[in-house]
Amino acid sequence: MVNVTADESVMGDGKIDMSKVNAIAFDPYTHGYYKVNERVSEAFRDGLKLKK
Repeated sequence: MVNVTADESVMGDGKIDMSKVNAIAFDPYTHGYYKVNERVSEAFRDGLKLKK
């Protein structure tokens, strides 16, 4: 089990809405920070297409 805490401002329908989180990710290869906030694909379903 994982304990997750989130501000109400990033919640939607009782779940965290990643488009509201305004998260960043660090890329150690380019030493850069990148915004993470746009949904680009459906997990598993779209991944199966790549396996074919």
